[in-house]
Amino acid sequence: MKHNLMGVGLLAVLVAVSNVVSGQTPVTTNPPAANPPVWHGDVAFGLSLARGNANTFLMNASASAENVWEQNDLKLGAEGQYGLNNWGQTNQTRSTEAVHGFLDYKRLFTERFYGSARIDGYHDDIASIQYRVVVGPAAGYYFIKSAASQLNLEVGPSFIDERLGHVDKSYVTLRVSEHAEHSFNKGTRVWEHVDWLPQVDDFSNYLLNSEVGAEAALNSRFSLRVVAGDSFNSKPAAGRKENDITLISSLVYKY
Repeated sequence: MKHNLMGVGLLAVLVAVSNVVSGQTPVTTNPPAANPPVWHGDVAFGLSLARGNANTFLMNASASAENVWEQNDLKLGAEGQYGLNNWGQTNQTRSTEAVHGFLDYKRLFTERFYGSARIDGYHDDIASIQYRVVVGPAAGYYFIKSAASQLNLEVGPSFIDERLGHVDKSYVTLRVSEHAEHSFNKGTRVWEHVDWLPQVDDFSNYLLNSEVGAEAALNSRFSLRVVAGDSFNSKPAAGRKENDITLISSLVYKY
């Protein structure tokens, strides 16, 4: 009996050696699974204080997360600003109070052509935007797409539901969105972005949002970011101006 078992074991070893020599590999019924998609993103924070002849307080914060897998790209984020004039005084007033959140999904159909769906939510107390929700699909194309640079354009319809002051409005717009970005190395980059949303049956009513930004790495995790933004509303709430311009600097942590 022992000799039979030894013979079977020796035969199994010889077959395994023969497979290795001939280049054959055993067939496995459960191949290892591919690495699952991994979320990555950043968190940014900025603070400005002044006491004395000027008493001001200004804080900004933002966070974003992105997951890229196969032909899919899902990104979500939020940002907000809060500021006070005459900080700590009896005549203290708010200089800014705004928040913006978004969810953006892209699906590549070819190497450069893609479809997308996006949802944006806004609140700006100083501009009297009680709320604004923008949602819609789009078709997009990458005119430039490389490891260092990209330039893409998206066009599609969007639906806007908002309350400006005490007035509720809902309408359909066209959304034309352009984005360009260039990275000098792994942690230093510049970018610009423009969104134009005209009401489809009244092009004199439109939103135009744009920004220009730069980011420089301090190390593998931290960087400094400066962003200039301009939000234009051709028909703002009563008593409010059309333009809101911001310049925000912040310290960024990447994960």
